[in-house]
Amino acid sequence: MKKLFVMLLFLILPGCADDEVNNSSATPIVSENPLVLGINQVNYNKSKTFNTLIYHVQANADDNDYIIKNSYSIFANEKHVQYIKPAHHILPKTFDVGNSIKEKINDINKNLQQFTYDNNIMPINQNSSILKRTIPQIIKIGTKWENINLLNVNNNTFSTINATCIAVSKYAYFFLQDGLSNLTDEQINAVTTAFDKDYAIIHKYYGEETDTDGNGKVSFLIADFPQYLLGFFYTADKYRLKDLPDNIKSNEADVLYVNHYYFRDNNWVDNEINLKAAFIHEFQHMVLFDSRSRHNLNPNLNTWLNEGLSMLSEYYGGYAAPHYRYISSYFDKKQGISLITNNSSQDYGLSCLFMRYLQIRFGDDVIKKIYLSKYTGMKAVEEAVNMNFNELFLDFTKMILVTGRNITTDTRYNIKEFNYPEDSDGYNKNGFNLASLIDEVYSYNRQDSHFITYSGYNNKQISMYGFVITKWNGNIDNITLSGSDGIAGMYAAW
Repeated sequence: MKKLFVMLLFLILPGCADDEVNNSSATPIVSENPLVLGINQVNYNKSKTFNTLIYHVQANADDNDYIIKNSYSIFANEKHVQYIKPAHHILPKTFDVGNSIKEKINDINKNLQQFTYDNNIMPINQNSSILKRTIPQIIKIGTKWENINLLNVNNNTFSTINATCIAVSKYAYFFLQDGLSNLTDEQINAVTTAFDKDYAIIHKYYGEETDTDGNGKVSFLIADFPQYLLGFFYTADKYRLKDLPDNIKSNEADVLYVNHYYFRDNNWVDNEINLKAAFIHEFQHMVLFDSRSRHNLNPNLNTWLNEGLSMLSEYYGGYAAPHYRYISSYFDKKQGISLITNNSSQDYGLSCLFMRYLQIRFGDDVIKKIYLSKYTGMKAVEEAVNMNFNELFLDFTKMILVTGRNITTDTRYNIKEFNYPEDSDGYNKNGFNLASLIDEVYSYNRQDSHFITYSGYNNKQISMYGFVITKWNGNIDNITLSGSDGIAGMYAAW
């Protein structure tokens, strides 16, 4: 894999000194001094590539402040600053991951969860009286489920369909929408076996679902809905139909939806791991909702946390290989967005990377601590790790700068799990080598000053708890930084 070197700048907080210096120069490989607004003299080994990362945090972190944006400009004197032509002219890999349809279901669930919580509408209790309409109580292969409300995620409307049970496993029922082509025996065995394994994983690391419909198992409905959405959990199904607004329909069941499109596609070999990941990913959403509801906590955990927890569940299940695309897509297209969003700007790759960092550094117990927190955003994380979020975010971004670069052995910043060589067992389990992934995105990317600055000028928007990488080449004597208060930087050369 082609190796390039990335630059990173970020806001320095007290008490986070770097560990080692470049033995070939008196200049620290990672600056211990932040860039400040105005002209900053830089001193580095001019034979090396100069790397910068800008980031922004809030002095007194508040969940509601993530929408604040700050523009910044950074430019250097142009003495021998050169444009670096990417080594590859044609992109052999696609880093992009479409999120628009996922954002729609996240927004639908978020709005409904907040509405029910604010209006004290309680989910169905497993000891509930007879429901108006529910999935059959006794289910075997061939059992019909009729008059199912199927959500159209694109426009938040419903159609009514029927389905038939095609498989029963230890922990789940699997229904197929009537009229769709049957699954093969190989496909049925693959998903039923995987979910029974993953059911135990979720119970071990996360929590347990509520048996809303009283039939003792989770139900999966394999149905026809828009492409690019592998599956979803719909909050309304956990409430009684009569308790919801007229335009909202509930199946009053423990049901998760999976897209039939990815079973009928001829490329089953590629789709199999994505489908298995979708089963455990959506189950996490259900268990999170049920667990927090049982403890009378707001189930509307911020999107970046909820999705990060589901991406982490895919890792536990052994489905981390596709995470390479999500994380690459973030570095390719979305740098500068906020980590802590509760809206459609949330990025799966960034949330995945951050949650993996938490799990590696603080252990598996961090998950249940977040589950049981009275908070729904960054304060839930602060409780779980007993650390100020600003300092945590600084450590996280510093890790992105130095991990795998032979700069430090400090395990806060150099993460063994992110540095396994390609094709090793560790790499296959974790899905990526972070330094190589970042370098590859830059190597393959278009000739765009968003990535490699040759004119000596770069101008972007950076949100609170976001960061942006820029790469410089040539002899730079100073960098000028302009923007709002709270922006600063860290730089390195190697």
